[in-house]
Amino acid sequence: MSERVSFWKQAVVSVLILGIAVGGWTQRDAIADALALNAGETTERSRPNTGVPVIAAPVTTARDDLSLEVVGTGRALRSVMLRPETDGKIAAFAMEPGRAFAAGETLLRLEDAEQRLLLQLAETRLAEAVRSYERLEQLVARGASTATQLDEAETNAEIARLEVERAREALDDRVLRAPFDGVAGLTDMEPGAWVDNNMEIASFDDRSAILVGFDLPEAMLARVEPGLPVTATTPAAPGQVFAGEIADIDTRIDAGSRTVRIRVAIPNPEDLLRPGASFTVRLDLPGDEYPVVPEIAVLFGKNGLHVWRVSGEEAEQVDVTMVRRRDGEVMVDGPLQPGDQVVVEGTQRLSPGKKIRLLNPSAPAS
Repeated sequence: MSERVSFWKQAVVSVLILGIAVGGWTQRDAIADALALNAGETTERSRPNTGVPVIAAPVTTARDDLSLEVVGTGRALRSVMLRPETDGKIAAFAMEPGRAFAAGETLLRLEDAEQRLLLQLAETRLAEAVRSYERLEQLVARGASTATQLDEAETNAEIARLEVERAREALDDRVLRAPFDGVAGLTDMEPGAWVDNNMEIASFDDRSAILVGFDLPEAMLARVEPGLPVTATTPAAPGQVFAGEIADIDTRIDAGSRTVRIRVAIPNPEDLLRPGASFTVRLDLPGDEYPVVPEIAVLFGKNGLHVWRVSGEEAEQVDVTMVRRRDGEVMVDGPLQPGDQVVVEGTQRLSPGKKIRLLNPSAPAS
């Protein structure tokens, strides 16, 4: 009985061994492929990599445009303080505050009865001198008078003409006229008041445009020129923005403050702006175009600032100077071109001539 059981055990074991052998034979190709793949991966992992792993970012470009706000004080395009030419009592007074006058229009007239009489007297003397000259001219032609007498008559006539001109000027000085188109300011004068030529009557402004002056740092001087557009706001006209342009640039830089005086002109066709008001002027100053790199790409070295630019399998050091820092980026001046790749991670292990391995070779330009 035990011999029969032993026989069957041996038979079962033999069948199992035979099945395993047949299955292994039929799957020999798949097993071989798996072993070969595993061996290849092991070889790849064990292969040494001498390049420093780095991450790069593209170089872009941008203009170094600046926006600057400055505060200045407005003044009229033309402004004077009116004074009479001579002493006298006011006979007529037309200067109402805020009233607009055309150039040459009468603002004030002093009593002038005496000056009118003196002009009439001078004109009468001139007429007599002219008649005397004409009579002597006829006498000289007939030989009844001498040339000396004629010359004397001519001189007298010329003096009489000068006396008339002086009398007319004296009469004209009794009238104060508008020097240009403008608006008269407040005044305390009234008809009947006595004035002299040292007395200020009222201000007179041409408010067709307002000039705003301010000081600009000398570093910005190369960016401005006459005609550059500006905008301005003032508390005197809340909520409104006024357009203007640079009108004048001073010819000198102040040595103490290192600033230059700038004056902008703001048209005032609706007469909303007033001289003396404060203005906040905004200038959008154009600048040159420069390369832009991430801030972390810029490193400090013994020779100044530099970046590492990807060049094939190496990174080369490129010296740069900083122009401006903005929002995690740095605008630099240096031999960089748009599309160049600069190293942003792994810079600590870089040195000239050292191989690199770019971990993001397809870094897109921003």
